Amino acid sequence: MNILRILILNDLIEFLDFWFKHKPRSFIKNFFNTIYHLERLIALRANLRNINKPLYGDYTLLGYAIALPYRLASILLGLFLYFILFSFYLIIIILWLSLPLVLLGYGFLF
Repeated sequence: MNILRILILNDLIEFLDFWFKHKPRSFIKNFFNTIYHLERLIALRANLRNINKPLYGDYTLLGYAIALPYRLASILLGLFLYFILFSFYLIIIILWLSLPLVLLGYGFLF
C-alpha cells in the first residue's frame, strides 16, 4: 500500500512539474522564436533606428518623402503585430495554468 502511494505521488509530482514548469517554459520559448522570425520579417528595430534616413540611400527630397511614411507604417504595423502576438500567448498561458483549477472546481461541483 505504501509503494502504491509513493507511485501515485511521484506521478502527481511529474504531472505538476510538466504542467506548471515545462509547458509554460515551452510556450515562452515558442513566443520568443515567433518574435525573432517576425522581427526578421518586418525589421521593426531597423526601422526605428533609421526612421530619419531615406530608403536605399536616396537622399533626394522624394527619397525622404517616401521613406518616412513607409517607416512609420512599418513601425505601427510591427507594434500592432507584437501586441497581438503578446496578447495571444498571454491568454494561452493563463488558460493553460488555470485549466487544472477550473477542472478541479468543476469536478467538486458536479
